[in-house]
Amino acid sequence: MSHVIVRGANIRRHEVDFGDDEISVSAHAGSETVGLANDASHENRPEGRHRIALMNILRHIFSETIAELAKNTRVL
Repeated sequence: MSHVIVRGANIRRHEVDFGDDEISVSAHAGSETVGLANDASHENRPEGRHRIALMNILRHIFSETIAELAKNTRVL
């Protein structure tokens, strides 16, 4: 089950629960940011009501995080 939880500066919690729906994940890199998108387009949902989560991260922070993950991940 995939889900995204965001807590903003106003302390409010926003959650996107993708349930058991199939999701697609895409990443787009610009010169300063990396954008990640999770999308669960379901045929039975009305237009504009499908679940999506978008996130933009500064590129250097994303790179540092991925490098740390790669360094600490064991390959079986």
